Amino acid sequence: MDKPLKPFAVVRVLKLVEPDDVYDGWGVNQRPPAPGDIGTLLDVLSVPGRPDRYVVESSHGDGISVWLGDFLADELEVVRTDPE
Repeated sequence: MDKPLKPFAVVRVLKLVEPDDVYDGWGVNQRPPAPGDIGTLLDVLSVPGRPDRYVVESSHGDGISVWLGDFLADELEVVRTDPE
């Protein structure tokens, strides 16, 4: 990972290491995330003794969420960190 994972970074899903249903813990997904999907990192979940998890949302151009899921760092790649 070349760029740090920080809130509001645009990220690409590189791979999924869990079954699809694990990525729908929020219960709002229209479909599961897939490698190649682009989303926005919304938050970092930190618990002592556990790897950080990253909350990412992917949405349509109209702003409606396609999926919202928690990922490990090695499942994501930063595409852009600066706002457009």
